Formats: sequence, C-alpha cells, structure tokens
Amino acid sequence: MKNLVLVALLLAGAGAVPASAQRHVKHISSWGAHLGRSEKGDYYELSYTSMLTNHLALRAGALRDAGNLGGRGEYSSYAGRVLLAPQLFRLGEVAYVHLLLGATAGYERTHENGTGELLVDAREPQRFTYGPQAGAEVDCFLGNRFSLVATATKGYLLNNPIIDQWPGYASAGLRYHFR
Repeated sequence: MKNLVLVALLLAGAGAVPASAQRHVKHISSWGAHLGRSEKGDYYELSYTSMLTNHLALRAGALRDAGNLGGRGEYSSYAGRVLLAPQLFRLGEVAYVHLLLGATAGYERTHENGTGELLVDAREPQRFTYGPQAGAEVDCFLGNRFSLVATATKGYLLNNPIIDQWPGYASAGLRYHFR
C-alpha cells in the first residue's frame, strides 16, 4: 500500500496540473487499479469508469478474490460488475463521493491446489453466482489526471454461493482520468 501511494504521488507530480474544473464532466473516462480485502480474503480489481453526465457515472470492473476457507481449503473467485454511480456530493475540486448501485456475476471455486477436506455430502467445489451490489466510493484528486480512490461495497449473491452469501469488499486504488 505504501508503494501504491508513493507511485501515485510521483505520477501526480510528473505532469499533472492542478484542477481546472474538469473533474467530473460528461465524456471524461478513467481506468483504475484497486487492491483490497473481502470478508474472506484479498482481492484486486481493474475498473473502467465513464461519466454519462456531470453527476452520473457508469463503472465496470473485473475482480479476482482469493483466500482460505479452513475446511474447504483455498478458494478463488472471478467476478465482473457493472455499477451506476450517482454523485452524492463533492468537497471543492478535490474529493467526489459517489453512491454505487448495480449487479455482479461471477465464478467461484474451492479446494484449489488440492487443499481442504473433500466430504461425501459436500456441495460442488465450483459455482456461477450473480446478484445486486451497493456501496460508496470516494475519489481524491491529485491533479487533473490522477486520483486516489477508496471503495466499499456489499452485495447479495444468488444461486447458492459457496464462499459467501453477503460478500463485502473494501479497497484503495489509483485512477487515471482521460477524455
């Protein structure tokens, strides 16, 4: 995490100019990389965000979650999510807070690398899941092009998930904004 902050500060100082009120205007897009914790393990996510209007964004992301479930062994989960992000409020030209509302679909597996106990009556070690998600996100701009982002989401998964019925995610990341 320290390295991520250091890279963000170096990149912000290497060509990013202070704001000129172009933070959240229609047709601005961004790519993001996020690292964080889920309720069962660690995850990383790559995201793309497009401002549909000056106060509404569409965010798409792909994430990988991995960890250890004790008796079920190591697990991994791959998911894609699409979220609408209406702006709740902003603090000057520095911080923008968005509500996140959308859906996720994913694939999860347990007993990875031969770990965990295989029980006769155990559920299948893999499954597709889907469901709604909601959360909040804060963008703190370092200049016109880069921002540090903090995200927290909670969801509900359908189709009898193996790992977690109510997955929660919290992350920090870096975004690059462009037109």
